[in-house]
Order: sequence, then structure tokens, then C-alpha cells
Amino acid sequence: MRIWILLAAGLVVLLILLLIVVLSSRVTIKLDVVLRNNEYKILAEMKMIFGLITRKYEVPFHLANGGIEYKKKTVPGDQGIPLGSKEEKHSSSRTVRYSDYVRVLLSTKGLKKWTKKTMAAVHLMDVRWSTRIALEHAADTAVATGILHGVKHTLLGWMSYRLIMEEMPQVEVVPIFNGPPQISTELYCIAKISCGKAMYAGLVLIVRVLKVKGGIKTWQNTLFKA
Repeated sequence: MRIWILLAAGLVVLLILLLIVVLSSRVTIKLDVVLRNNEYKILAEMKMIFGLITRKYEVPFHLANGGIEYKKKTVPGDQGIPLGSKEEKHSSSRTVRYSDYVRVLLSTKGLKKWTKKTMAAVHLMDVRWSTRIALEHAADTAVATGILHGVKHTLLGWMSYRLIMEEMPQVEVVPIFNGPPQISTELYCIAKISCGKAMYAGLVLIVRVLKVKGGIKTWQNTLFKA
């Protein structure tokens, strides 16, 4: 009998240690946003529990019908969804309308406060933001280049107060003086947050949604559409 008690105690201790290890691990998200001529897409890779769970997604999108129309594809990989699987084959276009997410914002109590606290737990690194721009006149291109530099540094400066910026962002604006009018941008970054903090943030968000009458229904309708 004493042996079984010791084995049970040892199992409990082992489970607690495993839980601590899992909660202390980090969720890593690599994000690559591409906006250029006739090519708008988001490439995302998410890793959890020391890389044991990995998912890669490619989301081409365009503006349409008062929102963003997109088609999510799971990128095949060694640890992702195999090529030709059911999840790979069944992908349909969906539209996220701005009005839907306005209703979601209004249906969540203290969303601004929750967002600030969650962002404060996120570590951001390897930020690379490159933009190419060309206008009809060289002088206009030069002015636009300076404005874009200012906008980027202002935005990244604001983010540095909200998130933990571990490295200096690499910002680049390339003027094109001899090309046709165009503007394209590419943003790449890596964000990390501990599994424990991510799970806690999710629970807090659920509680805040429950505090608003009809909040759950609004979220369900929006997520179902998306």
C-alpha cells in the first residue's frame, strides 16, 4: 500500500513538473506580411511547446465587399499538415467585414485594458520593414519617402512602449525615381509569449466577453463568418 502511495505521489510531482515546463515554454509566431502589386498575403508560422507543435499558414487576401476577403491555406511541412490531406484540400474564401469587428469591440468589456496587458507580455524581435515607393514626380517621391520614414519610426516607437522590443528594428524606405507610380511594403517579425501568459490572457478575454450581454453570440457569429 505504501508503495502505491509513493508511486501516486511521484506521478503527481511529475505531472506538476511537466505542467510547469509547458507553461514556461514560449509560443513563437513568425509573421511575414507582403503588400505589393497584385500580391497581398500573410505568411505565418506558429510553434508551441519547444517546437513540438508547428503550424504554417499562407493567407492571400484583397479588399472587397466592405472588408477583407481571404483564403487560408495550410502550408505542408514536416510537422504541419501533410500535402493532400483533408485540411489542405478544403479551403474556401471568407470575408472579414470591418463592421463585424466593430461589434466585437463593443461586445468585450475592457478590451483596451486587456490588449495593453497582453501586449506587455509579448517579446518582439527581428523586425524588418521595407517599403518601395514611386510617384509621378521625383520631388513628390522624395517627400513621400521622408513622410514614410517618419510614420514608420513613430509607429515602431509607440510599439516599443507597448511590447518588449528586444532588438532595434530595421526600417527601410526605397524611393524609385525612374519607375512607374507604385508602392509596396514587406514586414517581417518574430513575436514570443509564454504559454502560461497566453493561456491566462485567453481566459481573461473569455471572462470579459461573458460580462457583456450578447457578447458570446456576437463573437461566435463573427468567428463563424471569418
